[in-house]
Amino acid sequence: MNFYNHKNQRNNTMLRILSSILVLLFVCPMSAQTERIEQDIFENLREGDKAVVVAVHFGTSHSDTRRNTIDKFNDRLHREFPECDFREAWTSRIIVRKMAQQGERILVPSELFRELQREGYTHVLVQSSNIIEGTEMENLRAEIDAVRKDFKAIRLGDPLLSSSEDYEKAILAVAAFYGNEKTANVLVCHDTQGNRNASYTMLDYVLRDKEYTNWFVGTIEGYPSYDNLVKNMKRSKMKKVNLIPFMFVAGDHAKNDIALEWKENLHKAGFKVNVTLHSLGELDGILDIFMHHAREAKKYRIYSPREKKMQMRPL
Repeated sequence: MNFYNHKNQRNNTMLRILSSILVLLFVCPMSAQTERIEQDIFENLREGDKAVVVAVHFGTSHSDTRRNTIDKFNDRLHREFPECDFREAWTSRIIVRKMAQQGERILVPSELFRELQREGYTHVLVQSSNIIEGTEMENLRAEIDAVRKDFKAIRLGDPLLSSSEDYEKAILAVAAFYGNEKTANVLVCHDTQGNRNASYTMLDYVLRDKEYTNWFVGTIEGYPSYDNLVKNMKRSKMKKVNLIPFMFVAGDHAKNDIALEWKENLHKAGFKVNVTLHSLGELDGILDIFMHHAREAKKYRIYSPREKKMQMRPL
């Protein structure tokens, strides 16, 4: 190997290492940057205390996918904590209004928290069905912080992809459900704003690292983009494509963006395309990850900034 080839190879290796480090920094969830203390939220309830577990979803107006995902999630979460009452909230105000027009009352989180406070609940455990630590989680954390003083304790479990182990478990769950035939299996994700969009780059990286060479990642509006996806699939020389929604519910994005627009565009690009309208919320392995995060939130309390500051003081 001549000097210049060796130098290029070394530079490429360094770039791959640097990009991996940046991805890990960007996708590191908020909760992972804080310390925890073991303190069960429901362990020392006193007379007069009331405990409730809350499921929070983006929501959907599609009754078919709702039964297979949201209702299934709610049933699992309620069974996970049978000693507690159970409530539900959706974050999409557009969908909530649409459901109200159909005669169904669903509250957004801020409304539900106010109602829980009026009803005398003192201890609240919240678990969302969010996929990544993105805009939806950021807003939910802000809503919880706004009502924290109204309860003796309120905690929030992490989203689906919150650690490197979560990525591996999620990939195993999806691959086990769809199989690993020699077709280009494309995980189509939504997207989020800012650096958190790198979560999907992390997903793509873990797929490569675990040698799922015929699996690819694309996002509706973020990165990896549709163009990135097509370029990578053409490099693989695969002609058969299976589009898989990497979303909790198979709603509008799955039925319109994926099943119509993406399928048509990929067909024009020379691929034979199949669309699978199953979603993550249908998979038991995916729900297992969410339930683990809920149990962790129940068991551990996050140190407050003041507590951390007090611990750092010299004796």
